[in-house]
Amino acid sequence: MAGKDLMAQWTFEGDTSVTWQQAIERYAYLDSLHTGAKLTTIGHDDDGHPIHLFIISDGSGFTPDSIRATGKNILWVTNGIHPGEPDGIDASLILAQALLESDQLMGLLVNTAVCIVPVYNVSGALNRGSFSRANQDGPKEYGFRGNAKNLDLNRDFMKMDSENARSLVAALTAWDPDIYFETHVSDGADHQYIMALLATQKDKLSKPLADFMTVTLIPGQYAWMQHKGMLMCPYFETTGSIPEEGLQGFNDGPRYSSGHAALFNRIGIISESHMLKPYPDRVNATLQLLFGTLAVMNEHNVQLREARAAANSATARAGEFGLNWRLDTAVVEDLPWKGFAVKRETSAVTGLPRIRYDHAEPTDILVPWRDAYRPSLTVRKPKAYIVPRQWQAVVERLRLNGVQMEPLAKDTVLTVEQDSIGDFITVSMAYEGHYLHRNIHMVRNRRQVAAHAGDWRIPMGNLTDRYVVEALESQADDGFFAWNFFDALLQQKEWFDDYVFEDLAARMLAGDPSLAGEFKTKRASDASFAADAQAQLTWLYRRSPWMEPGYRKYPVLREVE
Repeated sequence: MAGKDLMAQWTFEGDTSVTWQQAIERYAYLDSLHTGAKLTTIGHDDDGHPIHLFIISDGSGFTPDSIRATGKNILWVTNGIHPGEPDGIDASLILAQALLESDQLMGLLVNTAVCIVPVYNVSGALNRGSFSRANQDGPKEYGFRGNAKNLDLNRDFMKMDSENARSLVAALTAWDPDIYFETHVSDGADHQYIMALLATQKDKLSKPLADFMTVTLIPGQYAWMQHKGMLMCPYFETTGSIPEEGLQGFNDGPRYSSGHAALFNRIGIISESHMLKPYPDRVNATLQLLFGTLAVMNEHNVQLREARAAANSATARAGEFGLNWRLDTAVVEDLPWKGFAVKRETSAVTGLPRIRYDHAEPTDILVPWRDAYRPSLTVRKPKAYIVPRQWQAVVERLRLNGVQMEPLAKDTVLTVEQDSIGDFITVSMAYEGHYLHRNIHMVRNRRQVAAHAGDWRIPMGNLTDRYVVEALESQADDGFFAWNFFDALLQQKEWFDDYVFEDLAARMLAGDPSLAGEFKTKRASDASFAADAQAQLTWLYRRSPWMEPGYRKYPVLREVE
C-alpha cells in the first residue's frame, strides 16, 4: 500500500464545513454525472427530513444482492451522527469525488462497494452555530450533538428511540456491511496525534473476525497513516488525570455503533480526529483513514469475507455468550506515547490547581495501556425465546434488526425458564430519555407456562443470536429490561388494608410453621424491619396467595425443552 502517492490532489482546505443542503446537492450532482453512483434515501430524521445514502458500486448495481453477487464486500460510512464533529461530512465528499473521478483510485472499488450516509443526524446538522464545541478548533460553523428530540444518536443503537436509529438499523440489516465506519472528533487530553482509531473492542468479536481486525486491518490502517505522515494512536480513556498516568481502551457496549456492529459480526471503525488540530488537517486525516481502510479491504477482500463467514457460523453454533464486559486491569502493556509535558499551575479563574499542556515540550515515552475486556456474565443460549405479543415495542426492534420470529399458532404449554427480578440500581437522573437500570439481580426458575397464540417464538441457531441474547437477557447492561421497556412489571397493582390483612397474616403464620420461622428470623436479624409494621405486613403479603403472580416476573421466557 505504501507505493507512490495517488491522492495528493485530493485534499481539503479552508475552515468552512458544508451545510446539509450543500452536501446533498453535491452528492446529487455526482449522481447525475456518474453511472456508478446513486443517491437514495434510507428513512427519516425525527424532524421529518430524509436521511440519504450515497452508493458507489462501479457497475455492480445499487442493491445489496447485486453487489454481493459480484463478490464485493461493503464499506459503510456514517457521517454527522454528532454534527458538531463534521470532519467526516467534508472528508466523505472528497472521498466520493476521488473514487468516481480518478481512474487510479477507482481501483479501490474492484473488491469493495462504498455506502456513505452524508449526514445521519440531519436535524442536529440544521441546528448550526459556532459555540457548542468549546474544546474544538473549527470549523467556523457546525451542527449540534443532539437531534430534534435532543437524543445522542450514538447512544441509541439498542433502545432505538429515534426515527433516525430505526431507519439506520433497518438499512444496516438490509445491507449488512462488512466494515462499519463512523466519523467523529475526540474530546479529552492533548497530545501530538492527529487521529485516534477506535475499533470494535477486540475481545468482543468472534475470534476469526478479531484476528482479521487485529492482525490485518488495524496494522494496515496504521501503515497507511504513517506513510501519509499522520500520527495515529488508539482511542483511549485516561486512567488518571493525564495520559502519562495510564490509558485504557474504550468499552463500546451495544448502545454505541461499534458495539452494536460486533453483535452482527461487523467490524466497527470510529475515526476520532483530535479536537485541537486545525480543521483542514482533521478532515484530511479522516479522508486518509478512509482511503487506508479501503486499501486494506481491497487487498484482503477474500480474507475479510472468509473471516465474517467463519464468525457468523460460530455465532449460530455457539452455546453461550459473554455479557456485561469489564476491563481486566491485570493485563498491561507498554504503549508508545507522543504527548506534551504537563505543567501544573494555579488557575487565574479559580485560584486552584490546573494543568496546561506545553507544546514547546513534546514527549516521547511509554505509558501503561490496558485494553483487555472480560465478560462479567456468561449466558447459555436457550432453545428459543418467547416474547409475548403485547410487548410490541420490543418486537418491532427485534424485527428491524433482522431477527427471525414466528408467531405461535395456538395456545401452547412450554417448559421454560423465567426470571424474577430482584435488586437493581436505577440512575437518579434521566440518561438519553431513560432511567437506566444496572447491577440487575434475578432468580431463574424452570416451570411450565401456557404461551398464547400470537406470542412470538425466536428460535436460536441463527446469525442474530448474539444480538438477541444481548437484547432479551434480563441482566444485560444494554438489554431491553435495562432500558425500561419492561418497567410495568415492576409496579405492584393490588395492595391490602392493614386492618383486614392483619387477621389473614396471623392465620398464615399459624398454618405454616416454615413461613413463621422465616418471619421470626427476619425480625430478629433486621432491627428496622422489626420496628416497621407496614414492612412486616408487606413481607407477608408478598408470600401470600393474594399476591399477584406476575409481580417482577420478567415476561420474556427461555424455552429449554
